[in-house]
Amino acid sequence: MVTTFFNRLLCGHSSFKLNRPSSNGCSVSKASERRDSKETICNHNHIQHTEKTHNGFVSAQQSFDGKYPAYHSSLLDELRDHEYTRLGNIVYLDYTGATLYPECLVREAGQILLSEVLGNPHSTNLASRSASNCTADARSAVLKFFNADPEVYCVVWTANATAGAKIIGESFPWKTESTLFLPIDNHNSMNGIRRFAQVKEAEVEYYSADNIEHSHNMLSFRLPKPGETGLFCLTGQSNVSGFKADLSLINEAASRGFYTLLDAAALAPTTSISLSGQKLNNSVDAMTISLYKIMGYPTGLGALVIKKKFLQLLQKPWFAGGTVEIVQVPGDAYTLEEGVARFEDGTINFLSLNIVPRGLSLVAGLIPHVKPRILSLTHWTMHALDEITHPSNNRPLVYIRSPPLDTPFDELLAHYGGVIAFEVADDNGDFISCDAIEYAAGKANICVRSGCMCNPGGTSSIQGLGFIVCALENGYTKRRLEDEFGPRSRGVVVCLNR
Repeated sequence: MVTTFFNRLLCGHSSFKLNRPSSNGCSVSKASERRDSKETICNHNHIQHTEKTHNGFVSAQQSFDGKYPAYHSSLLDELRDHEYTRLGNIVYLDYTGATLYPECLVREAGQILLSEVLGNPHSTNLASRSASNCTADARSAVLKFFNADPEVYCVVWTANATAGAKIIGESFPWKTESTLFLPIDNHNSMNGIRRFAQVKEAEVEYYSADNIEHSHNMLSFRLPKPGETGLFCLTGQSNVSGFKADLSLINEAASRGFYTLLDAAALAPTTSISLSGQKLNNSVDAMTISLYKIMGYPTGLGALVIKKKFLQLLQKPWFAGGTVEIVQVPGDAYTLEEGVARFEDGTINFLSLNIVPRGLSLVAGLIPHVKPRILSLTHWTMHALDEITHPSNNRPLVYIRSPPLDTPFDELLAHYGGVIAFEVADDNGDFISCDAIEYAAGKANICVRSGCMCNPGGTSSIQGLGFIVCALENGYTKRRLEDEFGPRSRGVVVCLNR
């Protein structure tokens, strides 16, 4: 049943091959003739089935074209034909996990590596200076991509958005009077910041970013306490519900004296973010991103876009190679490097930085074209899934958890990022483990994502399973969770169109 469900999503991709058995490649025996006769009938039925499927696909395609004219883009069609040929008949819907890289980036990066001599930028020789120039160009490209004033912001290279969040968590000057604000629908990389705050006995408070009135009211009654250095964190777009937060919360938190951290890992790939523009107006103190989620290539490279003044406030708790000028050994004395070098532990991924300007420039030009396509695909897919029922009793097969099905078409992309989270039930109404759904999708060459997506607050919220969260304690495992609360505790299935 589950496999049939995902086969239906393949839109009729089928192929059949007639293999005629023979003896020594010449004569055909009676048994072979009987087999041939049966195969002819079977293949005839296959052909008829394929024709019906094809006709149904053409009809559905025509209906889709009429309903979603904004989907079509010759630029994106050409990009798909030339830069993603390796996909074949694979349906890739795991953009919450990673963006697929265009092949031109890999070719260009390879050409640069084959033609340039690039050395460790911690040295000053000719090869090192070449790498340092690539690094500087990449920093400038990141600032330009996010319209970040280079007089106000700088770029710290990290391994990913998670590493950027860790830098803030471990270096922020927590006090017992401090408060850390975290959204409930939040990635664990941001949730983990609370451990640094709790060690310093700071207060941790969660809020609902999707309840904008509640969030504004919360801030209206919260002013930093005397001597407080509070931190307000906001997830720009949820990686499980797809919800896009109102960035005005950042402005309000900043106006009330709190430092601000924006997790833009899921938001940045399809949304233009202007840090110095009219909407944010330099109110973001720090922003974390993963470049592979934006460009697809390279992996293992992220950035912390941070105000220079905020960077000076951070207190790095340790040092490593490349982060210090002087270290006394044996002894205790050391002098940290100034600026971004203080927070870039060890040698940065300098061989991958050369392609960053090209990749960001490519994405910046595509974002306006990608948005209408995402909106069209998301709206069609969520309603198509919702209409699938079990033939035996017409019970729903799919339960859409996010976005809400009643979200108007013209408001969908403004409030949600193309992510569709759903659960699947059998004909008795019992929910099927999301792991089984991901496995079945894989058998049909469809790449989806399952689980809580490292976002337990967001997942439990859209499932209505807050009582499970309340029951958790240290030491719980996924196996124990499923044994006690059933397969729904494993999470949901998420697909992201692009």
